[in-house]
Amino acid sequence: MEQFGKKLGKLSLAILENFVEDKLGKKFVDELRSPTDRALAIETALEHVEERFQKEFSDKDLGKAIFVDLPVDKTTLGNTIGKFFDHPTDSDFPESLTSILTSEFAQLSPERIKTAVSFYIKLLKQEFALADETFREKIRALADLETLEYLRVLGEELKNQNISIGRNKRLPIQSTLAQTELPTFNKNEPLPSPSDLPLGSYLPFSRNPLFTGRKADLISLAESLLKQNSSTVINQAIAGMGGLGKTQLAVEFAYRYGKFFRGVHWLNLANPESLNGEIASCGAQMGLDNFPEEQPSQVTLTLNTWKADGPRLLILDNFEQVELVNDVMKLLNHSNIRVLITSRRSDWPPTSGLHPLPLELFTKEESLAFLKESMKQRADKDDELKALSERLGFLPLALELASRYLNGHPRLTVTVYLKQAKESLAHPSMKNWRTDLPAATGHDLDLQRTFAFSWLALKDVTAQKIFLAAGYLAPNTAIPLEIFEKTFEISSEQCDESLALLYGSGLLRESDAQPTIHPLLAEYAGKLSKEDTKILEALGDTFATISKEVLDTGLPARFDLIKPHIPVLALYAENKNIRVAGALWNNYGIYLRMIADYSNAFVAYERASKIDPDDAIYINNLGKVMKDQGDLVGARAAYERAIKIWEADLGTEHPQVATGVNNLGSVMKDQGDLASARTAFERALKIFEANLGEDHPNVATLVNNLGFVMQAQGDLSGARAAFERALKIDEASLGSDHPNVARDINNLGGVMHNQGDLGGALAAYERAIKIWEANLGIEHPQVAYGINNLGFVMQAQGDLIGARVAFERALAIFKKFLPPEHPNIKVVQGNLDALEK
Repeated sequence: MEQFGKKLGKLSLAILENFVEDKLGKKFVDELRSPTDRALAIETALEHVEERFQKEFSDKDLGKAIFVDLPVDKTTLGNTIGKFFDHPTDSDFPESLTSILTSEFAQLSPERIKTAVSFYIKLLKQEFALADETFREKIRALADLETLEYLRVLGEELKNQNISIGRNKRLPIQSTLAQTELPTFNKNEPLPSPSDLPLGSYLPFSRNPLFTGRKADLISLAESLLKQNSSTVINQAIAGMGGLGKTQLAVEFAYRYGKFFRGVHWLNLANPESLNGEIASCGAQMGLDNFPEEQPSQVTLTLNTWKADGPRLLILDNFEQVELVNDVMKLLNHSNIRVLITSRRSDWPPTSGLHPLPLELFTKEESLAFLKESMKQRADKDDELKALSERLGFLPLALELASRYLNGHPRLTVTVYLKQAKESLAHPSMKNWRTDLPAATGHDLDLQRTFAFSWLALKDVTAQKIFLAAGYLAPNTAIPLEIFEKTFEISSEQCDESLALLYGSGLLRESDAQPTIHPLLAEYAGKLSKEDTKILEALGDTFATISKEVLDTGLPARFDLIKPHIPVLALYAENKNIRVAGALWNNYGIYLRMIADYSNAFVAYERASKIDPDDAIYINNLGKVMKDQGDLVGARAAYERAIKIWEADLGTEHPQVATGVNNLGSVMKDQGDLASARTAFERALKIFEANLGEDHPNVATLVNNLGFVMQAQGDLSGARAAFERALKIDEASLGSDHPNVARDINNLGGVMHNQGDLGGALAAYERAIKIWEANLGIEHPQVAYGINNLGFVMQAQGDLIGARVAFERALAIFKKFLPPEHPNIKVVQGNLDALEK
């Protein structure tokens, strides 16, 4: 046993298989089976171990400690190794060896030691199998397929080199290992160039030379699937709506990173029942020796080979049946098998072990780069290509189909194409045009059919309704969840469950916990709805109610979440002659007027009025924006008409009539007819107090307006009392930071100014401006109104520089929002001119 006097560092690895006679020849088999001295066989094997262990084991520090620094008791080591050589099937060798290392290296973690022991035993089995026929038979009993497969590969190499084996003859194992050694993946290195796939791989598609972008996705996949020396099962899923290019990304990954795997194997799982057939087909492509005739045996051999010799990349393309994922993954569950799935589904259960990689749309830059490359024979301008990208929602498949069509029609400009394709899905380019021109990955060239695949798989009725409703709203924009809950009268739990199905199928996308819909999917949803307007009507009613509730707060910021959806929904409703369209346009106009977008507010009110010409609310609101723009005559006519309709429909004492009368009074005041204005305000105030009570915000508005007339008539004490009453009402009902409170404070500051209290006026104006800026933004006309007043006080205090700055700022804001001839612009310009004098 003197041979065991060496350190454990003399334990090294080599390997061989007992090749069948028809593969390696009778002479080779006879030599392999020739009698072998037990001690010599062990010694020869151990001589090879150190070299292989030091080269192949990744933990170099641990390798050095074991092979260089470890003093070993000769007798203990000899007995342990000899016992393993004689009885590999029932030996406690792993525990004994672990015990030796643990006692010598207490500072090492048990995990590191366990990994080293496992690796060492694997290689020791291979060396002993090479040295002794009996040991080889015992290894077969252990079904150590990894060792046997390694021996098979080595034997083939020996056969090709015409090398025979004799006793004590060293085999060229290291040269064989060098030829089969995989390159080391370094995540810090640049994206690798495309290269050939490993021998025995199967991938039915060539690399697409037009593949664009996706660098971050490729790197993310590589970092996940190429973790080195991992004993855990690693799986990844590329998920997203149809047309994103999931399959193309998988193909590109295979050609760029396939060299880091022992093989790349493609399985089409559009029909998961074909899994065994797909595995067997991959095995046939690998050229395995003695490949069985029967499929079950083919599957077993292929799977065992994958598990024995890795890492292997398995791409499961078009796997959509989530309910079968556990069965599939159980079959492929091995650390040497790295699974990459492409699927529309993203709702993989945690038990599957899959890690979804949500594939996003092309960026603007990627879209432009793809179109330039795919249409490089054309001379389209960047602006045209950007417009095309935006129209098609940056969806890779849609861009590919458009480019194919435009390439086939060289005289057709992008601009004309966009005019033709107002409904993108209906255009020939998106409907299987020129199927004789092959697609890179054999994908469907009918975009609508691509979407239909996901739609037809969606069986949940509520989820179907939500998708159809989303089609009426602004694409690529978050939709508040309460919209669906109120429209379909469902609970938050029901809503979440249905949305999960829509996210999982790729029909909707999740953004900050809210759903969004792609513009082409929105178009598809519209085609599904056809002439059925029930969902559209219900959705319109929900938005009309919610938008009114938001507007009643007087805070435009509350409108932001629903703002993008209102005009889109209103247009759909208008085109279907649904009356709620009027309410939607009207409410949208109110919001636009609140943010001082007077021209678009006028358009919205006009659309509402055309839908229902006799609706006094729409007419009244149209009058408001006319007044904002300085058209006092038009505004007065609108108010008078609205009042007439309300009085006829509701009676002379209805609050709606009071609203119209108040508005009419404001025009009279601006026209200089103070007496008529005061009469109008007093009448409206009386109606509001009788119907709403003396402390309602509408009453505060009337009291304010009445105070203005009193101030203009010289009744400063009456005006101050009115403004103070309005402020008290609004602070109590709306809070101290509401825009209406700022209005009251500003008006009170005006009376203080008139009464000579410049300090009080200055403080009032500054407080009002601060509230307006917080609620309306720093460039709102209401802010400009307060700044102009502030300038007056500064001028009165002798601060002419401060006054000039204030007037100039107010003038700049007014010019941004108001027509050039508006009275407010003239007033502020006059204030600036007066400073010159």
